[in-house]
Parts: sequence; structure tokens; C-alpha cells
Amino acid sequence: MIFMDIKKGMMVRTLLMVLIIVVVSLNIVSFYYQIDTHVPSIFILALVSLAALYINSRLKKEIEAKKSIEFELKGLNESLEVKIEKELKAREEQDRALEQQAKMAAMGEMMDAVAHQWKQPLNAITMYETLLKSDFKDGLVDQAYIDRFLDDTTLQINHMVNTLDEFRAFFRPNQHEEIFAINDSIASVLRLVKDEFLKHHVTVKLDIPEDICLEANENEIKHLILNIINNSKDAFNERNISKRLITISAKLEFDTHLSIAFSDNAGGIPKEIIQEIFKPNVTTKAADKGTGIGLYMSMQIANKYHGELKVTNTKDGATFTLTMPIVKCNRFTAQR
Repeated sequence: MIFMDIKKGMMVRTLLMVLIIVVVSLNIVSFYYQIDTHVPSIFILALVSLAALYINSRLKKEIEAKKSIEFELKGLNESLEVKIEKELKAREEQDRALEQQAKMAAMGEMMDAVAHQWKQPLNAITMYETLLKSDFKDGLVDQAYIDRFLDDTTLQINHMVNTLDEFRAFFRPNQHEEIFAINDSIASVLRLVKDEFLKHHVTVKLDIPEDICLEANENEIKHLILNIINNSKDAFNERNISKRLITISAKLEFDTHLSIAFSDNAGGIPKEIIQEIFKPNVTTKAADKGTGIGLYMSMQIANKYHGELKVTNTKDGATFTLTMPIVKCNRFTAQR
């Protein structure tokens, strides 16, 4: 509405200026050519004064209108900045909550893995104790028997300690980036899930070059790997796949990036959600078995370190591909 008034005012001013020019021109003609145009000078002066007063009034109104618009725009900008800041804070809080939820879910799964890892050595130690009592009664215990007994129990205890160390390192809070060999990280994850995967008859085939290093938070990359292979394990169980194979292979791209492919034969991801699979709360699992947070956090981790995480369906299953920039391992060796 304001802009329409301004436009009308400009048109009126233009018409007045044309009229003034015409009147002045007639007066000049009458002066030089002694033609009576019947336009008195006092009329011209009055007309010019009125036009000037009108133009001045319109200009004041336009200035006030523009100031009012500028004030409104400033208020809108300030309001918009506040809304954006609130939205960003809410998004950060949501991401932190999702990250914590993902960590707790991963910790629960890893506790299960540790429990499975410890079950076998604990059973073995219990069996050794039972045999020791029986053999002592039968008079079969001598120094060689004791030495062998200690070696066997120590082996089982060391296995439990190593599992616990892996678990503690996996969840140790560490915000620092470090240089590490990716094949060591993958091997560490597989050691933690070894018994769990044996229980579910999952075979993992590796084809990872040695001496390929990344620079990131190693525990976060381990979380990413764990999320992907656990998703494959869950898909095997849900679909009752008989032959269960996960292949982890890697190749260099242009000597600057490493591409790691995690492939399974678990039947793939439904077409209707494959494009949404990295969004929070999107999952193919039943409501009581999946939160849809793991892959979302995996994508966030990849992006954090200038990487990329993609998924495609294959003939027998799905392939998740992680691409990340590599660094020289001589720096990694020096740190070690």
C-alpha cells in the first residue's frame, strides 16, 4: 500500500512539473514574441509555490514511509536472527541427544559382546577347577599338572583382560584426532564381536591393504564400522539367512582417498527407504530392536572428517561404502 502511494505521488509530481514547464515556456514565448498568453506571472509563482509545497510534503511522507519500512525490516532481521540462533541451539541439542542415544545403544551391544567373550573362558576355568578336584582325589596332581593348570587358566584370564581392555579403549572419551592404521581399527572391532558373530554364524572376509592410515578420532571410526557390521548381523537374523557373509574390502582412489566397502548377502534395503536410511529414526528393524540412530551417527562421523558414506543394493544384499582422505603412515609410526 505504501509503495502504491509513493508511485501515485511520483506521477502527480511529474504532471505538476510538466504543467510548470508548459506555463514557464508560454511566459517566455509571450515575453520574446510579444504574444499575450493570458498567464500572469503571479499565477506562475503561485503555481510553482504550491507545487513545491506539495512535492516537499510528499517527500516527507516518502521519507517517513521508508524509515518505517527500514524500522520494520530491522525488527524482522533481529527477530529472524533470534529464531535462527534458537533453531541452531535446538538442533545442536538434538544432535547431542541422538549421539548419546547411539552411544548407549552401541554400549549395550558391546556389553553383550563382552559377556559372550567372557562366557567361554569362565566356563573353561570352571571346568579346570572341577578337573583339578577330581584329579587331586585320584592322585594325578603333580608339579607338571599344576604348571599346565596355571598356563591354561592364565591363558583364559588373559583373554578376558584383553577383551576388557578393548572394551575400555573403545568407549574411552577422546576428542583428539590421531593417525592410525585402518586395518588395525577394523581388526580391533572384529575382536570385540568375534564370539557374537560366531554365535550367529556370521563369517567376515577381509581384504584391507596394510599401511593405510587415516587421521580422525579412532574410536568414532570404530563406532562407524561397528554400526555397519552389526546392521548386517541383525539383517541376517531377521531374514533367517543361512549362509552369512560380510566382506570388508578397501582400495585407494587417486592416492588421496581410501574407499572401504562393507558388503553383505542379507537381502538388501527396501527401495522405499534406501534414500532415507541415513536420516535419524529411520530403520528397517522392528520397533523394539532398532532406533534408527546408528547409521545417522555414522554419516555424521564420516562428514566430520571430510569423508562420505553411501549405500547401494547389490544382487544379494547391500554395500555401504566409506570414503575418507588418507595420510602418511610415517607420522603414525613416529607417534608409536
